[in-house]
Amino acid sequence: MFNRTVYTEGRGFRLERERREAHDKAERIRGFGLAIDYLDGWPHDARPIDHSPVLSLEKVLPGGFEDAAQRRFGFVEFAGEGTPPRTGALRSVGDAFFADRRVADFVWQAVIEKIENDAAQGAAA
Repeated sequence: MFNRTVYTEGRGFRLERERREAHDKAERIRGFGLAIDYLDGWPHDARPIDHSPVLSLEKVLPGGFEDAAQRRFGFVEFAGEGTPPRTGALRSVGDAFFADRRVADFVWQAVIEKIENDAAQGAAA
């Protein structure tokens, strides 16, 4: 006779429970976030989200632009261990996440430079 597991709950409930348990056990990577501000559908400015390495990636969100397949990240600022509480934690939305501050600063400056160059080309045309 072979070993067979019999589940007493539905497949959807079991998969959701297993996903939740895996999320609770996963080690949270902390780092720095970068947000790009848009004006009329075009990048207008870039800014770092906070300057402390306590941001953790919480979820991926749709970008909100109909013609672009852009995604944004939901961040939670939580310095404690384990899973952050559902309420009371500061939450932000951003476009990039970095574990290293130097990389975050480099990309931030590169994005600002790209936005400025695009604006200068648009003004010259």
